[in-house]
Amino acid sequence: METLSDAEVLATMTRLLRTLTGNPRLPAPRNVLRSRWHSAPHTRGSYSYVAVGSSGDDIDALAQPLPEDLEDPRPLQLLFAGEATHRTFYSTTHGALLSGWREAERLNRLFQAPGPAPQL
Repeated sequence: METLSDAEVLATMTRLLRTLTGNPRLPAPRNVLRSRWHSAPHTRGSYSYVAVGSSGDDIDALAQPLPEDLEDPRPLQLLFAGEATHRTFYSTTHGALLSGWREAERLNRLFQAPGPAPQL
């Protein structure tokens, strides 16, 4: 994919989307935004993995927000999401998505204003 032009990728995407949706008149996407992980000089297609001597505990440690001390009166200042922070689905897109949801939920809990008592 990285060797193709944006025009070639858009044409292929359009053909596939039209085939999958069964709509031959589905408008073509206006643009494409894609990564080039394989050819990027600092990544070369990298992904996370659990190194020899490491464990899932290390992945959990990467996911801890800062400051992590529950006695610290400061609010959370830095949250970590991404495929390298999901213990079960590390190195996958699924893990990246789930870890983003995890951190969004953490923010929801942190900033949740107390609401009125439910009416029974």
